[in-house]
Amino acid sequence: MVTGSLSISAKREVETFPGRRGGGKTLLMLPLPFSRYVELFNIHLPRGDLGFVLSNYQAYNQFIPILNDLLERYEVTGGFPNAIRDFLRTGGISSDVLSDFISSIVSDVNRLRRSETFLKLTVRGIMERTASEFSYHTLSRSFGVGTVKTAISYVELLERLHLLKVVEQVDLEGNVMPRKEKKFYFIDPFIYRAFAFWTSARLPDESGLVESIVLTHLSRIYDVHYTKARGEVDAVVEDGEPIGFEVKFGRVKHERRILGRMKKIYILSKDMLGDNVIPVSLFLAMLNIPQTIELKILE
Repeated sequence: MVTGSLSISAKREVETFPGRRGGGKTLLMLPLPFSRYVELFNIHLPRGDLGFVLSNYQAYNQFIPILNDLLERYEVTGGFPNAIRDFLRTGGISSDVLSDFISSIVSDVNRLRRSETFLKLTVRGIMERTASEFSYHTLSRSFGVGTVKTAISYVELLERLHLLKVVEQVDLEGNVMPRKEKKFYFIDPFIYRAFAFWTSARLPDESGLVESIVLTHLSRIYDVHYTKARGEVDAVVEDGEPIGFEVKFGRVKHERRILGRMKKIYILSKDMLGDNVIPVSLFLAMLNIPQTIELKILE
C-alpha cells in the first residue's frame, strides 16, 4: 500500500515515487475501495458505473444487513491491509499500526523540510470540521496554521501526499465558485483514525465519516463538488447530466427535488431503500471504483 508515502507530482520536490511504472505510466495504488473490501468476506455483487448502480440497486436489497455490518468495519479499518489484518485478528487496530502510518507521514514531511507542527495543526482543523464547509482563513485564524498562505500550502501538501480531497462549491448551473468555502475530506477512514490518534482530535460522527467515504470514492472517477443553493447537496457529479447525492443517516423523507440543471438527487441512507433512496453500503458495494490512478508527472 503506497498511500501515505511520499508521492508528490512535482519532480523538483521528490526523488522517488511510491507508484508503479507500467507501460510508461506511473500508477498510484490507493486504499481498497468498499466494493473490493466486501469481496474479502465472500460478498460478490455485480459492479458497474453510476448508471448501472442507479438502475439496479433495488434488486439486491437482501444484501443490506451484511453490507451494513461490513461498512461499520470499514469505517474502522478503511482500505489499508495492515489495519484490516489487525482488526480481523484482534477486533481493533493496534497503536503500532497507527504509529507506523504516522511515522511515514512525518518522515515525508521532514524530508521536504516542512513543519510537522503546522501539518499537525492543519490536520486537527480538518478533523474537527469534516463534512462542514470552511475556509483557509478559518484554518489560519481558528487553528493557528500561520498565515492564510501557510494554511493553503499545508492543505496542498496533504493533497499531494494523496491523503486529502478538497471539494469546491458549485452553483445551480454547475459553475465552480473558488472563492466560496470548501469541504475537506481525508481519503480513507483509517486516515481519520490515525490522525485522531496523532492529534488527539475527535473522530467525526458516523454520518460525517460516511460522507467522507462517499465523496472520496466518487472522486476517483468524477469531478466532485457540493452545492448549498436552495438546500445543501453533499456531492454533485456530472454523468451526462448533473446528479446529486445527500448522505442522511437520520429520518429520510421520500421526496423528489429538482435544483436547476440537477434533476436527479439521491439520498444515501443508513438502511432505507426507495425510488430515490439507496442504503449507502449497497451503493458503495455496487460502484466500481478503481484502486489505482495514473499520476500526472510534471517535467
